[in-house]
Amino acid sequence: MATTEVSHEGSTRIYWIIGAILAVITIVEVILAYPGVIYSPQNPDRTAVFILVPILLVLSIAKGSMVVMFFMHLRGDPRVYQLLFIAPFTLATSMILVFLALFSNYVGIGG
Repeated sequence: MATTEVSHEGSTRIYWIIGAILAVITIVEVILAYPGVIYSPQNPDRTAVFILVPILLVLSIAKGSMVVMFFMHLRGDPRVYQLLFIAPFTLATSMILVFLALFSNYVGIGG
């Protein structure tokens, strides 16, 4: 029985590219969240927090979507599986945003 050799060079290249993009996004997130870049812990400014949180949310949604679509292979699956992932993800994200807005005036566990 003859065996054919299959090259996976092309298929792994996209994963390395996605991995590099995810690493760059992670580095950007860490730099932005580092104290003193956008906000100062000594002089907290609400405007800086209102800028930082949406930026970090968008970056984390982009990273999560890339991981799900490429590494969990959801990109090639039927649309019903994509809907089964996207609907709860959207619900959870909107709930987090609502809770952040509701409790933005409270500090710590006791408030």
